[in-house]
Amino acid sequence: MQRYVYPVDLTEVEKELKFIAEKLKISKAEAIREAIKHYAEELRGLEIIELRDIPKEQAKKEILDYIKGKDRVRSDEIADAFRLDLSLVNEILMELWSEGYVEPED
Repeated sequence: MQRYVYPVDLTEVEKELKFIAEKLKISKAEAIREAIKHYAEELRGLEIIELRDIPKEQAKKEILDYIKGKDRVRSDEIADAFRLDLSLVNEILMELWSEGYVEPED
């Protein structure tokens, strides 16, 4: 079995590491291993989306085309589909609502 050893400066987190090790009644090394496992598990399945930087009017046109003919679409679905910031999508949807193109969910 191959072992991997990483020299890491833990000066900034020594107090937290000691606290964790004492609370869990494990060694500091085990606390570090457990923290890495926990962090890896938390990240498993997360998708990283690179947002597009496009003019608001272009985004508005794309969103309007996307929602045509659909009974119901959520803003987060639109943001994911077009890789747009959710706040921009919400802002555009509010404009489309005021213009009569969409209706808010009851």
